[in-house]
Amino acid sequence: MGWFGGVILQTYHRVPGDYEDITVGSEAVGLSHGKVQPTRGLFAGLSAQAALLSLEGGDLRIRLDGGLPTADHGHILVSGDALTLTGTQSLYQFRAVRSGEVNGILRVTYFY
Repeated sequence: MGWFGGVILQTYHRVPGDYEDITVGSEAVGLSHGKVQPTRGLFAGLSAQAALLSLEGGDLRIRLDGGLPTADHGHILVSGDALTLTGTQSLYQFRAVRSGEVNGILRVTYFY
């Protein structure tokens, strides 16, 4: 468990092991499968159990059920929001798309 921006982050004794920046534009994108389940490096053969996502830039719409969000449908994230996803399946099913004219940048830390 750790402190992040005024929120307690529960990591269930997992360690942060990888990071990526994802630019989210007009087409829906998900998290990188190679980060969720790496095939090389220190965490090869393991699956990420959680991820911390923080958003900068434009606002996004997201879905967690594997469906594709649109600019008008899905949960909204606004610039400055942070989201913790838990469970490998949730990480695989996460999708995001921008909801306005400005691309968003997701900063993602993976926990193994």
